[in-house]
Amino acid sequence: MVKPQPTTAAVLPAQIEIFRAGQHTDDSGTVHNFSAADVQGMVTAYSPALREAPLTVGHPEHNRPAYGWVKGLAINDAGRLVMDTHQVQPQFAEMVAARLFKKRSASFYPPGHASNPKPGNWYLRHVAFLGAQPPAIAGLADFADTDATGAVNFSETPDPATDPANLPNNQEQRMTQELSQQLAAAQAALTQAQTERAAAEAELSIAHAQVSQFAEAAKAERSAGFVSFAQAQVLAGKLLPKDQAAYVGLLEIVADAKPVSFAEGGATKQVPAVDLLKALVSNAKPVVSFGESAAGGAALPGTQAAGQSDAEIDTHAKAYAKQHKVSYAEALTAVTTFTA
Repeated sequence: MVKPQPTTAAVLPAQIEIFRAGQHTDDSGTVHNFSAADVQGMVTAYSPALREAPLTVGHPEHNRPAYGWVKGLAINDAGRLVMDTHQVQPQFAEMVAARLFKKRSASFYPPGHASNPKPGNWYLRHVAFLGAQPPAIAGLADFADTDATGAVNFSETPDPATDPANLPNNQEQRMTQELSQQLAAAQAALTQAQTERAAAEAELSIAHAQVSQFAEAAKAERSAGFVSFAQAQVLAGKLLPKDQAAYVGLLEIVADAKPVSFAEGGATKQVPAVDLLKALVSNAKPVVSFGESAAGGAALPGTQAAGQSDAEIDTHAKAYAKQHKVSYAEALTAVTTFTA
């Protein structure tokens, strides 16, 4: 059975930039000034064990659904707030890798918010991934630009008056619905692939069983042929009945041996070993003559087969085997044995 090759699930890169110090305008149009100390306070305050921020599509009201989680925050060499993630849905990571969500936007609890688990600091609420809708942070590079260290950057924010996030139609909800549909389609495709693979493995198992049955049948047919050939050599007087079983066993052994090479007439010939062994016996002079008689046609004394033809001996041997429930070889020995 062919074993499937292992695959590696897609993951999000490390150190994804989500925020920076400076002046920023939130979705409602309020301007905020963030110092480097404020951003460092976001890192210090964040505690996944206390309240873990989810990865979302757009800015859902209740942070659902979550497609992954923010494992930790840090400040990179450029002085920007970066996140590391974990428990990310593989299909979501693949869609991000395919650049379906080129931008993202961070949502925070203000220092005095009632739901802030660390009052006095800005606390990360969630990180929203956005498609056509740009994020709310200005001055960051596009998400698709990834350097050798795996760090990623943000893109510029347009004028809030033309920001799709502020338009009446809720594009974020449509994006969430589309993502759910795409994830469902991906799961259905995976299930279909697993079903097809199981069916292919079952067919392969049946094929292996059939090949094994054919091989066993061919081997049994070959063995029957060896027995028939040996019996013919016994009847021809070229093989003693007592040697028939051993000769058949020898044919079975050499049947799987490599061809025998030898020189003949200035050329090298290759002959199957079993054919060579058959020829050595079939071309040999008889070692016993059934129906042997004395001069003038008188039967030799004390010989049960005296004066009988080979066909008659064969008939008597078969009758003897049936009567005494012995093998043909044993019966042939019995009806051709000297009694005096």
